[in-house]
Amino acid sequence: MKYFTYNCGCKFPVEKYADVTKINFDPSIENLNFNCQKTWDLISEGNTKGVFQLESRLGKTTAKKLKPENIEQLAALISILRPGTLEAIRDGKSVTNHYIDKKNGLESIDYFHSCLEPILNTTYGEMVYQEQAMEIAKVVAGFDLQEADMLRKAIGKKKPEEMAKVKKKFTKGAKKLNIVSTEEAEEIFGWIEKSQRYSFNKSHAISYAINAYLSAYSKAHFPRVFFASYLRFAKDKIDPQQEIKELARNAMEMDIDICIPDFRNLNEFFILKNKKIYFGLTDIKGVGKSVFVKLKEICQDKNLYEINWLETLVGILLKINSTASKAMISCGAFDFYKKNRTEMLFEYDICSNLTKKELEYLTEILKEDQKIKLKTCLEKLTEYKKVNKNRKIIIGNLIKSIEKPAYSLIDKIDWLSESENSLLGASITCSKIDSYDVSMTNCNCRTFKNMLTKDKLILAGEISGINITKTKSGKNPGQEMAFLSIEDQYGLLDSVILFPEKLTDYRNQLFLNNVLVFVGTKSKNKDTLIVEKCFIPAA
Repeated sequence: MKYFTYNCGCKFPVEKYADVTKINFDPSIENLNFNCQKTWDLISEGNTKGVFQLESRLGKTTAKKLKPENIEQLAALISILRPGTLEAIRDGKSVTNHYIDKKNGLESIDYFHSCLEPILNTTYGEMVYQEQAMEIAKVVAGFDLQEADMLRKAIGKKKPEEMAKVKKKFTKGAKKLNIVSTEEAEEIFGWIEKSQRYSFNKSHAISYAINAYLSAYSKAHFPRVFFASYLRFAKDKIDPQQEIKELARNAMEMDIDICIPDFRNLNEFFILKNKKIYFGLTDIKGVGKSVFVKLKEICQDKNLYEINWLETLVGILLKINSTASKAMISCGAFDFYKKNRTEMLFEYDICSNLTKKELEYLTEILKEDQKIKLKTCLEKLTEYKKVNKNRKIIIGNLIKSIEKPAYSLIDKIDWLSESENSLLGASITCSKIDSYDVSMTNCNCRTFKNMLTKDKLILAGEISGINITKTKSGKNPGQEMAFLSIEDQYGLLDSVILFPEKLTDYRNQLFLNNVLVFVGTKSKNKDTLIVEKCFIPAA
């Protein structure tokens, strides 16, 4: 059997996890297939969460626009995301958009001057790399390599006095060679100055592109291993919980099961088991390494698939700190007992009132009868001769609490969702939307992307991001419009637009974590919802 090693350091059998029959994954760059259509399709669809250099919203949208087909274009994609090309405007459009439109045949390729064609022909006439600026300086102004490198450094440092010196030298050299006119030389230098700010050299861009392709290739062919590994290292990100949420949503969009922790697995970190990805115990907020080590020690002689809930409660959870115990219960690590989490927390609080000797006696009772209920256990405890009168009164009050709880022991959807979001970084088993009537919807965040209908689309989502910006064109440029990100239990849709008129109508409903039903149509590029109406669904 063939194996490949992913960045978590574990070996995985290719035949078991590959989505393509008998694909031979060889991690050596020399043998990698750079013509894999499945990989290029993944990048072109903007499915670039976890893909090196293309994870940002800008990276995703630009990848969808450009649709790179080879490493050369992928290197250019990564390079045109730099500030210089994004902000260098020519004919009312950035160098980035000029490159995209030329690659897609929406704009004719023009080299400005014939002497620039050999230098710019691989980038559709656009100046993308540092080497191109240096080569232009050599051809147009007669710079030697040292002088060309001075130009590169001057641009990078953004020092006006140095740029002025280099520009003077460039203009003088161009006049001497007389390949282009003085006006053309000044215009060319202006392009260099604007577009080359923070630019990459090509070797740097190519190496980035190869790394991007490697991660995209792994995601396209081994998505379960890919997500298990990336989730495993999410803790190293600046905002681990946000990273987990984005990865979990993306995995769900790709029909990969992300599961809440299962205590019986007793795994420290994310694991891949039976084609499902499970959270680890230390991935729960409030459960640290020291707690996990103690749990391993406590459970080493226990069969976690055979002991019942009360044995787990008394013999395990009450032997570690309450924060960790309650966190594990609240996020669903003991859901396999088929009890409400609220009820388990309630029983935990009841038992935490017992003394060490009382818990020891309770353990003996549980050994005799595994089907016994907590109330019966406490009643037996009041009959125990070593329990004094005062303790019997306290235990009696605990029994009364069980008979008439002070609050409902039924799990509420809002609480479940909020608990998982808080403790795991993502709501896995349910969504806030589940507590609303959204029967009128005809799609969700995952199916939206594949809906081809021209009819009105109706979907419900929780607002997870809001960006208010101003229109640049139209009848009244400068008006405010909104870009929303919404999510449900199936995925994330980060392209929901309310144009100025609609923003005015519904602005008071647009705030983070609010659940709305959105009615609208798809944009021309088919990946954006243009909102016509939105409303709060009935609870």
